[in-house]
Amino acid sequence: MKFLTKLIGSSCMVPVFIFGISAYERTRIKREPYDIFSPNLPEEFNGVKVVFLSDLHNARFGKENERLIRAIREKDPDYIFVGGDMFVAKPGMTTDIASSLLIKLAKEFPVICANGNHEFRMKIYRYIYGTQYDDYVLRLREAGITYLENKTITLERNGASIYLSGLEIGRIYYQRGVVEPMDDSYLELLLGKKKAKNFHILLAHNPVYFPEYADWGADLVLSGHNHGGLIRIPHFGGLISPQLRIFPEYDAGYYEKSGSRMIISRGLGTHTFHIRVHNQPELSVIRLYRMSSSEGSEGADEKIEQME
Repeated sequence: MKFLTKLIGSSCMVPVFIFGISAYERTRIKREPYDIFSPNLPEEFNGVKVVFLSDLHNARFGKENERLIRAIREKDPDYIFVGGDMFVAKPGMTTDIASSLLIKLAKEFPVICANGNHEFRMKIYRYIYGTQYDDYVLRLREAGITYLENKTITLERNGASIYLSGLEIGRIYYQRGVVEPMDDSYLELLLGKKKAKNFHILLAHNPVYFPEYADWGADLVLSGHNHGGLIRIPHFGGLISPQLRIFPEYDAGYYEKSGSRMIISRGLGTHTFHIRVHNQPELSVIRLYRMSSSEGSEGADEKIEQME
C-alpha cells in the first residue's frame, strides 16, 4: 500500500515538473546559428546575415518585447524574415503584440513577412474576424514592411540579386492527424517556376512539404509551425506536432534534400498546449556564404573565418 501511495504521488509530480520546466524555458531566448553555403549565391551576398522569426503567437519577452528586440539588435542582421504565426487566430485575440514588435524592428532593419496558418485562418474567415487581418497587414505595410502572400521579390546588393518567395498554402495542408498529398503542380500554380540558377529563398511555414519545396527548386527553405515538437527528447527529437503527429520527421533544425536546405525554427511562442521542455524559444541567425562547386569543407571553414 505504501508503495502504491508513493507511486501515485510520484506520478502526480510529473506534470508539475513538466510545467515548471516549461514555465522557465518559455521565457529564455536561444540564438541558433546556421551557416548556408551555395554556389548559386552571388558574391555580393557573401556573408549576409538573416534573422528568422517564426511562431511568436503573441508571446512577450519583457515589456513590449524589449528582450527579443535587444537580442536581434545584438546580431545586427542585414534582413529580418518572418515565417508566420506571429499571433493567435482565435476570437478576441489581438494582433497588436505582433504588429508592435515588427513595426519597431522595421525602423532599424528591412523586415519581410509571410503568412502561417494563423494569419491565413484570420484572412479567410472574415465572418469571424472581420477586417482584422487586413488592418494588421496594412499597419505593417505602412511601416515599410514587405508582406508576401504567394509572391516573389528580388533582393539586390551592389547590382547582384537573389529571390525571396512567401508561400501561402491552403488550410487543407494543415489538417490534424493526416498529411494531405500535395500535387506536383501546386507550388508552380501559386508561385510560378523557380528562377533557374538564381539563389532562391522560400518562406514556407509548414515543413512537412519539404520534399515538394525541394522539387520546386528552393535553395533554402525557412519554416516553423511545429514548435520544436513541444517536448524534445534526446536522440528522438520533438514529441508531437500541431497536426498531432508523434515524433514528426521535420521538427526543428537543419535538413537537406535534393540540393535544397531547410531550417525549421522551434518558434518563439506557444498556443493551445503551452509546453516547452528542452525546447527553448528560437532566434534563428543565418549566415549566407558563396561556395563554388570546387570548394570543399576546408574552403568553407576558411571563408567563415575571413568573414568573422
